[in-house]
Amino acid sequence: MAILPFEESAQVDIDSLVSPIDAEQPCGQDPRMDASPTSVYYQLKNVRNNARTAERSALIDGEPLLSFANQWRPLVERVPNILLEEAKDLEYTAWYIEALTRNYGFAGLCHGFTIAKILIEEFWDTLYPMPDEDGIETRVAPLVGLNGVEGEGTLLMPIACIPLTEFDGEQAYALWEYEQACEVERFDEEKKRYRLDQGAIELKRVEAAVEMSSSKFFIELVTDIEKTIQAYDALVQVMDQATGLSLSTSHISKRLHDALTAVKYLAGDKLEVENDIASEFLDISPNMPVNDAGNQTANIAQQQLNSRQDAIAELKRISTFFRKTEPHSPMSYAIDQVVRWSDLALPDLLAELIDDGSAREGYFKLVGISSDNDATS
Repeated sequence: MAILPFEESAQVDIDSLVSPIDAEQPCGQDPRMDASPTSVYYQLKNVRNNARTAERSALIDGEPLLSFANQWRPLVERVPNILLEEAKDLEYTAWYIEALTRNYGFAGLCHGFTIAKILIEEFWDTLYPMPDEDGIETRVAPLVGLNGVEGEGTLLMPIACIPLTEFDGEQAYALWEYEQACEVERFDEEKKRYRLDQGAIELKRVEAAVEMSSSKFFIELVTDIEKTIQAYDALVQVMDQATGLSLSTSHISKRLHDALTAVKYLAGDKLEVENDIASEFLDISPNMPVNDAGNQTANIAQQQLNSRQDAIAELKRISTFFRKTEPHSPMSYAIDQVVRWSDLALPDLLAELIDDGSAREGYFKLVGISSDNDATS
């Protein structure tokens, strides 16, 4: 199951979010007050419950959890507008975070944490849900439930199911599969074979998927995970300050750091190649002004391409880069072909490009090449 690009229509507009819904009721109406059959709150609550029930059945049957991501779409589509125009509510926000994680991976998760943080910062005094007989913890219970207190939080398995390799049309591997593969790898051969026969993931399959994934994918993935960790840490700090409590939040943090560690270990070579390429092309001081950095980049390019040999060597380096970082792409092979053609005499090149003998001879006559130079004759 591939994670979708995080389209703008699924996001909450931050500028609009910080605006009160109403001057007298900044957070709008409590959505739980409407107990009618048409209540939006209870409709969306049923959507979430039904989606989670389907996922639990899928896990028992060995189906991918994210294959049911589409059942969470009503929450992705409706909650943003609700938070802006109807009710600023942390339970809606928690459902939104769950839905974003399944549909948009770490990028969606980061956005959801940011929305929750802003709501608490800007509207804590009137933010729903309001305290009940259990006190102030009721207000943040939907967010704490994502992490879990005594049992497993509702967000832990979805995080572990976010793909850490590119989807190639057949399979993308997630954190839970990598962890399972590592566990199986430690078994003796007999137990290992038994587990593999039962459907466990073999580590070399995960490693092969990593090899087939591009450096660009891993660079973006690491960036998304790091931003998500920062967004979650900021949310936790705001929650603790608002409630005056030290809330249970460490499980999500651990899962995020586990994912980051796994990606950096599995794709270390690809990330290192990308960093080496960037350093080689842009040997620029961190304190250098942007304009100076741009000028230095231009000077480097000019120095590297002062001759035909330099240009060919640069093409070969670029080909090597694409072969390492995008082994599934035809890019490196196309560049190699161009480099090889560059060493051919024109008649030899045309002999390869024009299969038809009469057409080739006609072209030779047109440009003044003697037919004696035809490499096929």
